[in-house]
Amino acid sequence: MTPFLFSTEQMRTDANRFLIIHKLMRRLSFICRVQRIPVASLPFQTLLGNRTFDITGCEKWPEVRCQKPAKLEITDKLEDGQRFYTHKLTFRSSDEELDMHGTYAYLVTDLDGRRYLIGVGGRPFPIINMSDVHPDSLSSSTMVEYTVQWGYWRMAPRIA
Repeated sequence: MTPFLFSTEQMRTDANRFLIIHKLMRRLSFICRVQRIPVASLPFQTLLGNRTFDITGCEKWPEVRCQKPAKLEITDKLEDGQRFYTHKLTFRSSDEELDMHGTYAYLVTDLDGRRYLIGVGGRPFPIINMSDVHPDSLSSSTMVEYTVQWGYWRMAPRIA
């Protein structure tokens, strides 16, 4: 019985596959945790610059019970010569009693532990909408879908 040897070409192909998979895995940024707090409780009014902030005690903010993963989309456009970012957070929840009357800031965490703050202590505030769907199919989701939208002149800051 002869030992199984890898050819140089096969080793190169395997290394390329590994690099491609590694790059794809680094880009997986699923939102696995959604928290929120009234904007009046934020320790600042506005955000200056593109820095990473530290908000003490944010780990203790109330968590929104939702189906994992949630979805966060950030798009940008040029408006009157200035860059403007639109943030759209979508999550599904069985909780129909989520307070939608107050103004809240949202802290979202991805699988890698990176956290982003949606909202600031002043205007414009994030806007939340609810969609309660009664499906026509047994295989469709019956959960309530919430959409949080926030537009600001800078991208949602990273929270340390």
